[in-house]
Amino acid sequence: MWFSVDFHSHVPVYIQIKENIKGMILKGKLKVGDYIPSIRALAKDLGVNVNTVARAYRELEQEGIIHAERGEGYVVKKSVEDEIKIETLEELRRIVKKLKSMGIQKEHIQSILDNEFSNGSN
Repeated sequence: MWFSVDFHSHVPVYIQIKENIKGMILKGKLKVGDYIPSIRALAKDLGVNVNTVARAYRELEQEGIIHAERGEGYVVKKSVEDEIKIETLEELRRIVKKLKSMGIQKEHIQSILDNEFSNGSN
């Protein structure tokens, strides 16, 4: 299995699939020209509906990250490292602003960040 999805998460499964594929590109596990599993194969591996994977792939294709090669499958079209980093940092900024508006103290946010960085996991 390539990765797993959290069915209890508030994040829709198709978005989790997209983010996992983008993460694999960022980590170098997928490179430009690499094929990704077919929609049916990934749906079966993850235990999700084929339409869920199709939506994730469709959105990745619209973003220019993958493309379909007729009769071959989906292939990684471009590296997205810079785009993903910028997008993720913007998301972090939005979350920090939201936490600030909720009255969460900087020290609490900093302790969470420190804990995540010292955790040793990627």
